[in-house]
Amino acid sequence: MNLRYLAAVVTLLAAASAEAQTTRGGKSEFYLGPTFTASRNYNFEGGSSAHSENGFGLTLGFAHNFDQKKSLGVEVVWSDIDYRANVQPGAGNSDTARSVNGTLETWTVRFLGTYNFLEGNFTPFITGGLGWTYVDTNIPSGLPQNVCWYYPWYGQSCATFVPTQTATKFSYNAGLGVRMELGRQFVRGLVNQQWADVGGSYGSTSWTQYRIDFGVKF
Repeated sequence: MNLRYLAAVVTLLAAASAEAQTTRGGKSEFYLGPTFTASRNYNFEGGSSAHSENGFGLTLGFAHNFDQKKSLGVEVVWSDIDYRANVQPGAGNSDTARSVNGTLETWTVRFLGTYNFLEGNFTPFITGGLGWTYVDTNIPSGLPQNVCWYYPWYGQSCATFVPTQTATKFSYNAGLGVRMELGRQFVRGLVNQQWADVGGSYGSTSWTQYRIDFGVKF
């Protein structure tokens, strides 16, 4: 009787050990997660300044796990951030400072690597990558323009388009988080710091993002 109980305990322990071993090694994965950007203050040349509010966005990613610890992937991140700016007049301009409210929209494409510290279903991890960030300030850069298109089924369509100040900049990131496997699915939470080279007198800037990723392995 005792031997049977012992055998049962050993079997349960072996099953628990096997269950603790992750199955991500050798598999690809797709994930989607809300992205929150922390507010911050900026100071620019000439005395102009800006304050960005907490922003909201979305991350879409794909990665391949070469083994239980290392993976490479690509992410597309969209973010929408409201801001207030205090714009100072240039040298020789008699105009006074003005306040501007707007929405900063960014799109980032990055290639990244991730390292999981543990082989089990629960593990902390680090990640880092390189890519490009497209920024649309929604500040008009010209007069409204009438633009027309010819669509295949219903013909010509026209609308008014206002050009805005945009830029595409080199960017890079580093993040730290934890991951939990749930069968074929997984959940990750992480803090990500992103830098972008905006050029000019300002150089590079950074912002902090918080994410919760929901993914599936296949």
